[in-house]
Amino acid sequence: MNLYWLIQAAAYISLVIFIIPVNYIRKLVPYSVIAGIIYTLVVQYTAINILDLWNYNAPLLPVFDIPIFFVLSWFAVTKLYGYFLLKYPYYQVHILIVFVLFTIFNNYVSYNNEQIVFLNWSLTETFMFALFSHVILLYLLKYLYKINELGAKEDMVNLFYKVRKE
Repeated sequence: MNLYWLIQAAAYISLVIFIIPVNYIRKLVPYSVIAGIIYTLVVQYTAINILDLWNYNAPLLPVFDIPIFFVLSWFAVTKLYGYFLLKYPYYQVHILIVFVLFTIFNNYVSYNNEQIVFLNWSLTETFMFALFSHVILLYLLKYLYKINELGAKEDMVNLFYKVRKE
């Protein structure tokens, strides 16, 4: 029995419980369901069953060949992403970069542990898709919660450097 994704989901959910206050956990439920469950299922289903980009080795409780605990992992990660963007919108570029790098690292670890098999995919493509996805998810959060500070700004590059220097 392969417990890799179950253990990953348990680890990420425990991070959510440890880091995010309960009121934010509740507040972020709509975002986490849309971004962490629905979006993840759509991407995974498309990649696995339509485009034949990758597949998973013997997942525990697969749904359409997608490990259900993988989806729960990204439900938790998306909740963390949403929380940090809600709390620290002026650091959105930093947060986006950290979560894109985390996605690549997570993909690399699961690939090296032979939990995911790339058929027509690479880590470079993971980077590009993670960047695309996290920008889309940032704007989803912006519109769901009406956060004017999120998204493109005239002085975004200057703000990035100003915040970094402080």
